Amino acid sequence: MDHRIVSLPAFTVVGLEYIARSPNGIGPLWERFLPREQEVAPNVEPGVAYGVCAALPDGMLRYVAGLSVADDAALPEGMVKFRVPAQKYGVFTHRGVARQIGETIQTIHTRLLPKLGLRAQAGVGFERYDERFVAPDDPASETDLYIPVE
Repeated sequence: MDHRIVSLPAFTVVGLEYIARSPNGIGPLWERFLPREQEVAPNVEPGVAYGVCAALPDGMLRYVAGLSVADDAALPEGMVKFRVPAQKYGVFTHRGVARQIGETIQTIHTRLLPKLGLRAQAGVGFERYDERFVAPDDPASETDLYIPVE
């Protein structure tokens, strides 16, 4: 699997939030967000969406489906603003349907990071969806996965 190491500055995402112990509600979250994405403005990266994921101290998962915005962007009703901190990432490209992203992330953590001499770091990871993402069920879709590393 192709990879690269990048250090990114902090950025802000506005979107809808899902908090639970399981990632099972992420697909339905995107289904609720996509019809409302035009409410998020101004989008600083047209054509790009983010799935931001952070582990909470109580073992819960926080996931935000959203768009990158200026720090002072307005917050549409029912949405949240999430500040992704500046971090160093291993970037891996998932090729295939969206429901298999979890399996790819597991493979990255259990096999690829150790093989590359990298360690996952506690922090905020995310999926970056651009023009290469065709549709959730399209096997030709590509999604970049950003894993915090040290």
